[in-house]
Amino acid sequence: MAAVAVFIIIGALISERAGPFFGAMVTSLPVYTGPLYLFLAIDHPPEFLAQVTVGSLGSCAVIPVFVIVYALMARAGWGALPSILVAFTVWMAVAAAVQMNDWSLIEALLFALPVYAISILFGRSFTRATALKPSGRSWRDLLLRVLLVTCVVGAVSAMSPFMPVKLTGILSIMPTVMMSLILVLHGRIGGPATAALLTHSITGMVGMLLAVTLVGLTIVSWGPVASLSAGLATSVSWNLMLIAARHSYAVFSRRALRDRRSDRGR
Repeated sequence: MAAVAVFIIIGALISERAGPFFGAMVTSLPVYTGPLYLFLAIDHPPEFLAQVTVGSLGSCAVIPVFVIVYALMARAGWGALPSILVAFTVWMAVAAAVQMNDWSLIEALLFALPVYAISILFGRSFTRATALKPSGRSWRDLLLRVLLVTCVVGAVSAMSPFMPVKLTGILSIMPTVMMSLILVLHGRIGGPATAALLTHSITGMVGMLLAVTLVGLTIVSWGPVASLSAGLATSVSWNLMLIAARHSYAVFSRRALRDRRSDRGR
Protein backbone atom coordinates (compact mmCIF):
# COMPACT_ATOMS: atom_id res chain seq x y z
CA MET A 1 0.00 0.00 0.00
CA ALA A 2 2.86 2.36 0.81
CA ALA A 3 4.47 1.64 -2.58
CA VAL A 4 1.24 2.58 -4.39
CA ALA A 5 1.00 5.84 -2.45
CA VAL A 6 4.65 6.66 -3.16
CA PHE A 7 4.13 6.20 -6.90
CA ILE A 8 1.17 8.58 -6.86
CA ILE A 9 3.17 11.19 -4.98
CA ILE A 10 6.09 10.80 -7.40
CA GLY A 11 3.75 11.15 -10.38
CA ALA A 12 2.24 14.34 -8.97
CA LEU A 13 5.62 15.89 -8.19
CA ILE A 14 7.04 15.00 -11.59
CA SER A 15 4.02 16.45 -13.37
CA GLU A 16 4.50 19.72 -11.48
CA ARG A 17 8.25 19.94 -12.09
CA ALA A 18 8.92 18.14 -15.41
CA GLY A 19 5.57 18.48 -17.16
CA PRO A 20 2.50 16.30 -17.74
CA PHE A 21 4.17 13.85 -20.14
CA PHE A 22 6.71 12.56 -17.63
CA GLY A 23 4.13 12.55 -14.85
CA ALA A 24 1.91 10.44 -17.09
CA MET A 25 4.72 7.97 -17.72
CA VAL A 26 4.85 7.28 -13.98
CA THR A 27 1.13 7.24 -13.25
CA SER A 28 0.29 5.00 -16.24
CA LEU A 29 2.38 2.20 -14.72
CA PRO A 30 0.37 -0.53 -12.94
CA VAL A 31 0.78 1.10 -9.53
CA TYR A 32 -2.81 0.18 -8.58
CA THR A 33 -3.48 -2.92 -10.69
CA GLY A 34 -0.11 -4.55 -9.96
CA PRO A 35 -0.47 -4.72 -6.15
CA LEU A 36 -4.12 -5.73 -6.51
CA TYR A 37 -3.15 -8.60 -8.84
CA LEU A 38 -0.52 -9.62 -6.31
CA PHE A 39 -3.09 -9.75 -3.52
CA LEU A 40 -5.45 -11.76 -5.71
CA ALA A 41 -2.64 -14.17 -6.61
CA ILE A 42 -2.03 -14.82 -2.92
CA ASP A 43 -5.70 -15.59 -2.23
CA HIS A 44 -6.77 -17.32 -5.46
CA PRO A 45 -5.52 -19.96 -7.92
CA PRO A 46 -3.96 -18.89 -11.24
CA GLU A 47 -7.12 -19.90 -13.13
CA PHE A 48 -9.05 -17.21 -11.23
CA LEU A 49 -6.56 -14.54 -12.27
CA ALA A 50 -6.71 -15.72 -15.87
CA GLN A 51 -10.46 -15.06 -15.81
CA VAL A 52 -9.98 -11.71 -14.06
CA THR A 53 -7.62 -10.50 -16.80
CA VAL A 54 -10.44 -10.73 -19.36
CA GLY A 55 -12.59 -8.37 -17.31
CA SER A 56 -9.56 -6.19 -16.61
CA LEU A 57 -8.79 -5.86 -20.30
CA GLY A 58 -12.38 -4.90 -21.07
CA SER A 59 -12.31 -2.25 -18.34
CA CYS A 60 -8.90 -1.00 -19.42
CA ALA A 61 -10.26 -0.62 -22.95
CA VAL A 62 -12.67 2.08 -21.79
CA ILE A 63 -10.32 4.00 -19.47
CA PRO A 64 -9.90 6.59 -22.28
CA VAL A 65 -13.62 7.32 -21.91
CA PHE A 66 -12.99 8.46 -18.34
CA VAL A 67 -10.03 10.58 -19.45
CA ILE A 68 -11.79 12.27 -22.38
CA VAL A 69 -14.94 13.06 -20.39
CA TYR A 70 -12.85 14.56 -17.58
CA ALA A 71 -10.73 16.53 -20.06
CA LEU A 72 -13.80 18.01 -21.72
CA MET A 73 -15.27 19.07 -18.37
CA ALA A 74 -11.96 20.42 -17.07
CA ARG A 75 -11.45 22.51 -20.19
CA ALA A 76 -14.99 23.85 -19.78
CA GLY A 77 -14.09 25.10 -16.30
CA TRP A 78 -15.79 22.50 -14.09
CA GLY A 79 -14.33 21.74 -10.67
CA ALA A 80 -12.53 18.57 -9.65
CA LEU A 81 -15.39 16.78 -7.84
CA PRO A 82 -18.14 17.24 -10.46
CA SER A 83 -15.68 16.37 -13.21
CA ILE A 84 -14.68 13.16 -11.42
CA LEU A 85 -18.27 12.17 -10.66
CA VAL A 86 -19.45 12.61 -14.24
CA ALA A 87 -16.37 10.97 -15.78
CA PHE A 88 -16.48 8.02 -13.36
CA THR A 89 -20.23 7.50 -13.87
CA VAL A 90 -19.80 7.44 -17.64
CA TRP A 91 -16.79 5.11 -17.36
CA MET A 92 -18.60 2.70 -15.02
CA ALA A 93 -21.65 2.56 -17.29
CA VAL A 94 -19.54 1.88 -20.39
CA ALA A 95 -17.35 -0.65 -18.55
CA ALA A 96 -20.43 -2.53 -17.33
CA ALA A 97 -21.88 -2.55 -20.86
CA VAL A 98 -18.62 -3.91 -22.25
CA GLN A 99 -18.64 -6.71 -19.67
CA MET A 100 -22.05 -7.87 -20.91
CA ASN A 101 -20.30 -9.33 -23.93
CA ASP A 102 -18.63 -12.71 -23.39
CA TRP A 103 -15.14 -11.72 -24.58
CA SER A 104 -12.13 -13.88 -24.96
CA LEU A 105 -8.82 -12.32 -23.95
CA ILE A 106 -7.73 -11.71 -27.55
CA GLU A 107 -11.15 -10.35 -28.52
CA ALA A 108 -10.96 -7.86 -25.64
CA LEU A 109 -7.49 -6.78 -26.80
CA LEU A 110 -8.65 -6.33 -30.39
CA PHE A 111 -11.54 -4.22 -29.09
CA ALA A 112 -9.23 -2.12 -26.90
CA LEU A 113 -6.51 -1.23 -29.42
CA PRO A 114 -8.73 0.81 -31.80
CA VAL A 115 -10.32 2.59 -28.83
CA TYR A 116 -6.87 3.68 -27.67
CA ALA A 117 -5.76 4.67 -31.17
CA ILE A 118 -8.79 6.94 -31.63
CA SER A 119 -8.48 8.36 -28.10
CA ILE A 120 -4.78 9.18 -28.55
CA LEU A 121 -5.55 11.12 -31.73
CA PHE A 122 -8.56 12.89 -30.20
CA GLY A 123 -6.71 13.61 -26.94
CA ARG A 124 -3.85 15.46 -28.62
CA SER A 125 -5.82 18.69 -28.40
CA PHE A 126 -5.76 18.43 -24.58
CA THR A 127 -2.00 17.81 -24.20
CA ARG A 128 -0.85 21.37 -24.91
CA ALA A 129 -2.14 22.98 -21.71
CA THR A 130 0.31 24.87 -19.50
CA ALA A 131 0.36 24.19 -15.79
CA LEU A 132 -0.42 26.94 -13.34
CA LYS A 133 2.11 27.66 -10.61
CA PRO A 134 1.22 25.15 -7.87
CA SER A 135 0.34 26.37 -4.42
CA GLY A 136 2.19 25.22 -1.33
CA ARG A 137 1.96 21.55 -0.48
CA SER A 138 0.16 20.36 2.62
CA TRP A 139 -0.12 17.12 4.55
CA ARG A 140 -3.75 16.94 3.48
CA ASP A 141 -2.61 16.39 -0.12
CA LEU A 142 -0.46 13.45 0.86
CA LEU A 143 -3.10 11.90 3.13
CA LEU A 144 -5.71 12.23 0.39
CA ARG A 145 -3.60 10.27 -2.08
CA VAL A 146 -2.70 7.60 0.46
CA LEU A 147 -6.19 7.08 1.88
CA LEU A 148 -8.02 6.96 -1.45
CA VAL A 149 -5.80 4.36 -3.06
CA THR A 150 -5.27 2.33 0.10
CA CYS A 151 -8.98 2.08 0.87
CA VAL A 152 -9.97 1.10 -2.67
CA VAL A 153 -7.19 -1.46 -3.14
CA GLY A 154 -7.88 -2.97 0.27
CA ALA A 155 -11.66 -3.06 -0.27
CA VAL A 156 -11.41 -4.73 -3.69
CA SER A 157 -8.95 -7.30 -2.39
CA ALA A 158 -11.12 -8.07 0.65
CA MET A 159 -14.34 -8.33 -1.34
CA SER A 160 -12.93 -10.36 -4.26
CA PRO A 161 -13.96 -13.77 -2.79
CA PHE A 162 -17.59 -12.56 -2.70
CA MET A 163 -17.76 -10.83 -6.10
CA PRO A 164 -18.27 -12.23 -9.60
CA VAL A 165 -15.06 -12.59 -11.58
CA LYS A 166 -16.11 -9.97 -14.14
CA LEU A 167 -16.81 -7.40 -11.43
CA THR A 168 -13.40 -8.08 -9.91
CA GLY A 169 -11.94 -7.51 -13.36
CA ILE A 170 -13.71 -4.15 -13.68
CA LEU A 171 -12.56 -2.96 -10.25
CA SER A 172 -8.97 -4.10 -10.84
CA ILE A 173 -8.60 -1.44 -13.58
CA MET A 174 -10.56 1.34 -11.92
CA PRO A 175 -9.06 4.79 -12.66
CA THR A 176 -8.25 5.16 -8.97
CA VAL A 177 -4.81 6.66 -9.47
CA MET A 178 -6.23 9.11 -12.00
CA MET A 179 -9.00 10.17 -9.65
CA SER A 180 -6.59 10.73 -6.79
CA LEU A 181 -4.33 12.81 -9.04
CA ILE A 182 -7.31 14.89 -10.16
CA LEU A 183 -8.31 15.58 -6.56
CA VAL A 184 -4.79 16.74 -5.77
CA LEU A 185 -3.67 18.46 -8.99
CA HIS A 186 -6.86 20.02 -10.38
CA GLY A 187 -6.78 22.87 -7.88
CA ARG A 188 -2.98 23.14 -7.87
CA ILE A 189 -1.97 23.28 -11.54
CA GLY A 190 -5.40 23.78 -13.12
CA GLY A 191 -7.93 21.49 -14.76
CA PRO A 192 -6.52 21.79 -18.32
CA ALA A 193 -2.99 20.88 -17.17
CA THR A 194 -4.32 17.92 -15.18
CA ALA A 195 -6.27 16.83 -18.25
CA ALA A 196 -3.03 17.06 -20.24
CA LEU A 197 -1.37 14.61 -17.84
CA LEU A 198 -4.25 12.15 -18.10
CA THR A 199 -4.44 12.31 -21.89
CA HIS A 200 -0.69 11.66 -22.09
CA SER A 201 -1.26 8.62 -19.87
CA ILE A 202 -3.52 7.03 -22.51
CA THR A 203 -0.43 6.34 -24.61
CA GLY A 204 1.35 4.94 -21.56
CA MET A 205 -1.57 2.65 -20.75
CA VAL A 206 -1.12 0.80 -24.04
CA GLY A 207 1.67 -0.90 -22.10
CA MET A 208 -0.91 -1.85 -19.49
CA LEU A 209 -3.04 -3.47 -22.20
CA LEU A 210 -0.08 -5.54 -23.34
CA ALA A 211 0.88 -6.42 -19.76
CA VAL A 212 -2.62 -7.61 -18.81
CA THR A 213 -2.81 -9.66 -22.02
CA LEU A 214 0.53 -11.29 -21.26
CA VAL A 215 -0.55 -12.13 -17.71
CA GLY A 216 -3.81 -13.62 -18.98
CA LEU A 217 -1.96 -15.82 -21.47
CA THR A 218 0.79 -17.00 -19.12
CA ILE A 219 -0.51 -16.94 -15.52
CA VAL A 220 -1.58 -20.62 -15.56
CA SER A 221 1.43 -22.06 -17.38
CA TRP A 222 4.17 -19.83 -15.93
CA GLY A 223 2.78 -19.31 -12.46
CA PRO A 224 1.98 -16.00 -10.72
CA VAL A 225 5.54 -14.89 -9.93
CA ALA A 226 6.96 -15.21 -13.45
CA SER A 227 3.78 -14.04 -15.16
CA LEU A 228 3.23 -10.93 -13.02
CA SER A 229 6.93 -10.05 -13.23
CA ALA A 230 6.81 -10.30 -17.02
CA GLY A 231 3.69 -8.13 -17.09
CA LEU A 232 5.36 -5.45 -14.98
CA ALA A 233 8.46 -5.55 -17.18
CA THR A 234 6.28 -5.13 -20.27
CA SER A 235 4.55 -2.03 -18.90
CA VAL A 236 7.81 -0.44 -17.71
CA SER A 237 9.57 -1.21 -21.01
CA TRP A 238 6.75 0.36 -23.01
CA ASN A 239 6.91 3.60 -21.05
CA LEU A 240 10.71 3.72 -21.29
CA MET A 241 10.36 3.30 -25.04
CA LEU A 242 7.94 6.25 -25.16
CA ILE A 243 10.34 8.41 -23.15
CA ALA A 244 13.23 7.46 -25.45
CA ALA A 245 11.12 8.23 -28.54
CA ARG A 246 10.13 11.62 -27.14
CA HIS A 247 13.77 12.42 -26.31
CA SER A 248 14.91 11.42 -29.81
CA TYR A 249 12.20 13.56 -31.37
CA ALA A 250 13.20 16.53 -29.21
CA VAL A 251 16.86 16.16 -30.19
CA PHE A 252 15.92 15.87 -33.88
CA SER A 253 13.71 18.98 -33.64
CA ARG A 254 16.46 21.04 -32.00
CA ARG A 255 18.96 20.00 -34.65
CA ALA A 256 16.53 20.82 -37.45
CA LEU A 257 15.88 24.24 -35.88
CA ARG A 258 19.61 24.96 -35.62
CA ASP A 259 20.12 23.93 -39.24
CA ARG A 260 17.36 26.27 -40.41
CA ARG A 261 18.83 29.16 -38.44
CA SER A 262 22.26 28.38 -39.84
CA ASP A 263 20.91 28.39 -43.39
CA ARG A 264 19.23 31.74 -42.81
CA GLY A 265 22.47 33.16 -41.43
CA ARG A 266 24.29 32.19 -44.59
